[in-house]
Amino acid sequence: MNFKLTIAFIVTIAAFNAHAESWNKQQTEVWDVVLASYEDIDKRDNNWTDKWVTEDAIVWGNSTPMPRTRSAIKRWEKFSLGDGTINNVAEYSPTAIVVHGDTAVAHYYYSNGTTSKKGDQKITHGRCSDVLVKDKKSWKFVSWHCADEHKKH
Repeated sequence: MNFKLTIAFIVTIAAFNAHAESWNKQQTEVWDVVLASYEDIDKRDNNWTDKWVTEDAIVWGNSTPMPRTRSAIKRWEKFSLGDGTINNVAEYSPTAIVVHGDTAVAHYYYSNGTTSKKGDQKITHGRCSDVLVKDKKSWKFVSWHCADEHKKH
């Protein structure tokens, strides 16, 4: 690995660890919801949207041509979860979580290693910004934007 990239990686991890140690209870709750939602996705649970996403949510990412509602997310997830792709490894590294009353924003990096039904392996890296709202006693997603990093070669 390139020396500069290695140093940048170490600095990023050190900054994350220093920041995570100073999180309050609400920030920790928000991050736990983000991770729990990915656990349900990794289990290929098509009902994860009912559990983690508000009914009026609107989301958008680089892989979608327009914003999607919760029902559209569910339809597309059913399609994509049925394609046979297996998520072998995933990492999520938060960079910042801000909570204002019943609204929270979580910014983080992700890395995924998948294997397609044909056996092709793919590694993606990217970043997300999630907006969550407190729905009674739990946090739910009202919006997010995730984008894979562009390959530089």
